Amino acid sequence: MPHRRLRLRRRTPRPGRARRAGRRRGARRLARRTRLDVLGAARRAPLDGRPPAHLSGPVIPVTAPTPLTAPVPATALDRLARADLAFLNWRDPGHPDAGGAEAYCWEIARRFAAAGAHITLVSSRYPGSRALEYRDGIRVVRAGGTFGVYAAAAAHLLRNRHAYDAVVDFQNGIPFFSPLFTPRWTADICVIHHVHQHQFDTRFRWPMNAVGRVLEKQVSRRVYRGRPVVVVSPSTREGARRELGFGNPLHIVPNGRPGGAAAPAPAGRRSDGPAVTVVSRLVPQKRVDLILRAVPALLRRRPELRFDICGDGPEAEVLRKLAADLGVASAVVFHGHVTEERKQELFHHAWLTVVPSVAEGWGLAVIEANTVGTPALAFDVPGLRDAIRPGVNGWLLDPDAELADGIDAALDELSTPEARRLAAARCRAWAAAFSWDASAERLAQVVLEDVQRIHRHLRSRRSASDLSVVTRFSSPDPAATERAVRNSLRQTDAWSRDGNVFRVLLHGCDEVRALGALRRLAVADADIALANGHDVLVGAADALAAETRPDDTPAPEPLAPEPRAADTPAPRPDAGENRATPPRSLP
Repeated sequence: MPHRRLRLRRRTPRPGRARRAGRRRGARRLARRTRLDVLGAARRAPLDGRPPAHLSGPVIPVTAPTPLTAPVPATALDRLARADLAFLNWRDPGHPDAGGAEAYCWEIARRFAAAGAHITLVSSRYPGSRALEYRDGIRVVRAGGTFGVYAAAAAHLLRNRHAYDAVVDFQNGIPFFSPLFTPRWTADICVIHHVHQHQFDTRFRWPMNAVGRVLEKQVSRRVYRGRPVVVVSPSTREGARRELGFGNPLHIVPNGRPGGAAAPAPAGRRSDGPAVTVVSRLVPQKRVDLILRAVPALLRRRPELRFDICGDGPEAEVLRKLAADLGVASAVVFHGHVTEERKQELFHHAWLTVVPSVAEGWGLAVIEANTVGTPALAFDVPGLRDAIRPGVNGWLLDPDAELADGIDAALDELSTPEARRLAAARCRAWAAAFSWDASAERLAQVVLEDVQRIHRHLRSRRSASDLSVVTRFSSPDPAATERAVRNSLRQTDAWSRDGNVFRVLLHGCDEVRALGALRRLAVADADIALANGHDVLVGAADALAAETRPDDTPAPEPLAPEPRAADTPAPRPDAGENRATPPRSLP
């Protein structure tokens, strides 16, 4: 007989604990998805055309067996299907002050959602917006204002602490510090467009400008230590290393181009007279006032010159008043916010676009103009020096140069229809190297690699190096080599195959570590060289813009001081990927 004070209880797990354990297995579930049977039932189908013996029913004769084609390998986006991801961004594309950073976030989120991932975008709320909305398969959650969005995003992550497999944190000066609010088994990826250390003074006074610099530098470096960081250009990577002191693995995922390869040509035709289109948010750091101050001198040289300025912002009324005070209001048209179609039409109408920003993460307006064949002029500042290749798609001016002289010289180069036609062909060839599909795939590779790293508790053999290596080799058994490449390389490495010739881009390693990686692939002989900036931007499978130039387009005359090499950007001493290195063969 049991003791009167003894109670027997069946041991069953509490529901809450079971749910938490299930959430903990989220990274493992996602990692297992990378090993899906992509052939499915087709793999198990009999090759002789006869149904399996255990199936009943009439036998339908098959005259010839249907050969199976090799399965198409799943991309990183495909492997993230059914994954739950949160995108944290300051604004969404519907915000009145949305710009290039919002376009980057939205275009990539759309492609994640189209691939089957469950995407939640957390952003600030603005007048007339809804707190919850579904667009293009994306769940948009809006809360907080300009600064309250950070607290709102933290509260959202805490309420849904176990709901996400990965969080993509888009930093706009100050990140959301998502690792503080997510479990350790959640992958947190930070995306940096450009470094704001010198721009806090243009927006805030002391002490808020000092607080912003500390949050972007010391606090961010501590919170995101050891986590992957995505940057949009080599200039942003350089700033993250030098100014922020980040020692993280930094991956370059550039912006894409609008419309894609199948986009229709914009309406209208190129202007017969000189015309300049400027697309920008009207804020102090964009320095649109420099263009207006250059207009009087330009009109004295070219009375027929016209300017179209698209965009809105807090500086709009100030700039309109400045144009009136300078007496150039008749030559400058302020269009305000325009649709994507109207923007492309104005770009196509112009001879030139001008981007006078103090710095950019990339310069999306440059690629948007290049897509319709319009070259760009900008100062040689971070971001824009990556988007513009002198002699191909535009001009770079010394930061101390007179903008009026630069615009006048560029218009002189474009003064004939033939010169404009050749410049348009070069611009389109350069813009074709970038696409939002490729950028989404590259960001998915970073996410997938970190999810797998967390699941397997692995550390990479490679250090957080900014060097990248391009290798070319041939294989007597290309099929076996391709399987080895797929199984051995990291998700973020890029490779292409042409027959039995392979081209591999290895990120985060020098030639010595590349030799070890190739030996693990059983490659005995290969050419090895440090990758240049273009290779890092567009990946190993894409050709240089000079190689994709139309057949009827001659080699371009330099529009600015000629780069060091005809097919590579001018190297800088601090950019390791641009150092010229002779090919090296394996011993």
